[in-house]
Amino acid sequence: MGPDHPQIEIYNESKHGVNYHAHREKMNLDKKPWIVGEDYIAAPTCATCHMSATPDQPITHDVGDRISWTLRPIVSQKIDAATLAKAQSSGSALPEGFLTWEQRRENMQNVCKQCHTRAYIENFYVQYDNEVEMYNEKYGKPALEIINLMKGNGMLTAIDFDEKIEWTFFLLWHHEGRRARMGAAMMGPDYTQWHGNFEVAERMYTEFIPEVQELVLEAKAHGKSGAANEVDAMLSALLNSEMHQWYIGKEDPEELKKRKEDAAKFRERYSTD
Repeated sequence: MGPDHPQIEIYNESKHGVNYHAHREKMNLDKKPWIVGEDYIAAPTCATCHMSATPDQPITHDVGDRISWTLRPIVSQKIDAATLAKAQSSGSALPEGFLTWEQRRENMQNVCKQCHTRAYIENFYVQYDNEVEMYNEKYGKPALEIINLMKGNGMLTAIDFDEKIEWTFFLLWHHEGRRARMGAAMMGPDYTQWHGNFEVAERMYTEFIPEVQELVLEAKAHGKSGAANEVDAMLSALLNSEMHQWYIGKEDPEELKKRKEDAAKFRERYSTD
């Protein structure tokens, strides 16, 4: 639990958690072995998805055996991607029992299929992958690149957390960014959107970007125009990119029109007049 890894809170608000609390007395919790699809189908617990046996695979005590994305770092990557890349580049052997992310995903999908259709499972993973990749490309990667550039060109000190923007960046990825990604992983809509995507965007647009702009002006005022121009160019490229151009008033007119039409339909639908 907590602001940076709210797994229990996400579970409790998800349909899985709601169904578990509603039907726990029907789930044969004391049965051994306890196999989803055979002994119960009402809802999964945390153990069901990450550890417990299915009709096709045994119990595991490695909770990563069924996880295909790593959601903890600044930028998510497929789990163990770095280990695989290192082994391939060096020609060294992989660790004993190594599982690719595809194998890990297959293991998790084997759990899912005990209760869900193949189409439902595939649709979930499309949405999940899209959320993680959107966070990576829109927020995680560009914010990290800007911080690294400012560290490298002397606009920030080598000491971590002695400047406000480093705290802003930390909260962006470590709290809000994790919540968005974990919410999508566990189907918790409030944690994906309101405690996740909304707060990531708020942090990015109302704190991180303005603080970068302030540091650029400060650097120029102290004779560091070269460093400031580097960061300014990177920020300008980011804001003019497709995902962020709305922020500087350059949103595609057709997209803007569609947003306004959708908003009008929404207001009409919930009008009390």
